[in-house]
Amino acid sequence: MSQVLRIAAGLGALALAALTACPFPRATQRPMRAMQILAHAGERSDTVAILLQGHGDAPQRFIDHGFVALLEAAGVDVVLADAHSGYYADRTAEARIYEDIVAPARAAGYARVWLVGISMGGMGALWTTSMHPGAVDGVVLLAPYLGRRRTLRAIEKVGVAAWQPPAEPGKWDQEIWRWLKQASVTQNPPIYLGYGIHDGDRGRMMLGQLLPREHVFTRPGGHDWQTWTELWHLMTPKVPWRGEDPRVDGAGPVLRTADELCRDQGFDFAYDPAAVPKEGNAELACGFGPGTDCVPETSDAYCDGAAMVACERGKLTATNCVLHCRTVGDPEGSPRDTGRCAIRRDEAACVCCDHGDPGCGL
Repeated sequence: MSQVLRIAAGLGALALAALTACPFPRATQRPMRAMQILAHAGERSDTVAILLQGHGDAPQRFIDHGFVALLEAAGVDVVLADAHSGYYADRTAEARIYEDIVAPARAAGYARVWLVGISMGGMGALWTTSMHPGAVDGVVLLAPYLGRRRTLRAIEKVGVAAWQPPAEPGKWDQEIWRWLKQASVTQNPPIYLGYGIHDGDRGRMMLGQLLPREHVFTRPGGHDWQTWTELWHLMTPKVPWRGEDPRVDGAGPVLRTADELCRDQGFDFAYDPAAVPKEGNAELACGFGPGTDCVPETSDAYCDGAAMVACERGKLTATNCVLHCRTVGDPEGSPRDTGRCAIRRDEAACVCCDHGDPGCGL
């Protein structure tokens, strides 16, 4: 069986399983219905983003949640493709997305074509891109579906960096991961990933380990539009839709600051703002707290509620003593139930204890 048929069969099974609660799946159409929205009325941009919805959603949701408005502001035209679950159920999603949406965009003269997919639409974006090398210039994924649990467990068991697909062609999701590993090395096309850290799908985290650090965005949240909208507001200004950094005219390829990269991971600052990792291969030291330069007046540690603020690597850094005691532990390295910041011997320190210890009423 060819790679196309294997992936088609697998995604057809995925969609049929998802549709078991829906007695009347939507009928597909040929060509796939789509709506084009120009960033500037009467004038086509050089770049178009094709948006693919998740299971049970309609293209209108991209408008309702501001996805289209942010692309318009970036000077990017939009195509809302109605790639609903029915196309996955009848195993024609890849063909219709490419033949009815991507190929016509190329024929219309767009220099850059991006695919943006949420959840099921993320898999559709990967499926289409992998089947048509060179047709798509970039992929943006929000909480993409990345395969069956058994496949994801097998990859996680050995680690995504060490995992290798079978020598012989395998199941559809193995073939998708085979392609992802190749694309992550060549970065052709570039892949940008966003997901909620409480989403619960290990595949997204593993894909993030393959991609350059500056291509991965996370936020607290689950598999819902609130999380995706927060991610979209974060990601859109940092994706090189038109080939250059959209924030500064003539700035060249996007190179995000170290502080931005740390904040994207939930930290407050980077210890060395000038140490911007290139191609995702440099280490990045991030910290919590003010992040301001230490001066003699602030060199002594002090308490700020449960946090201890101290000078570390030349920056004022806050340590949450409760989390510190639970993860790092006491001075002997033993994890404890809780902790607080307190002055000991004229110095601020994290004091750890276990519930039930005398004086541990924290």
